[in-house]
Amino acid sequence: MPSRKVIVIGAGIGGLTAGALLARRGYQVLVLD
Repeated sequence: MPSRKVIVIGAGIGGLTAGALLARRGYQVLVLD
């Protein structure tokens, strides 16, 4: 299975929430601020 990688730009409440939800669904997440 190919890895699923996501970069979230912005570490505010929205970016952190999006990163957490994506990580729970199996994505490899990098949050940048």
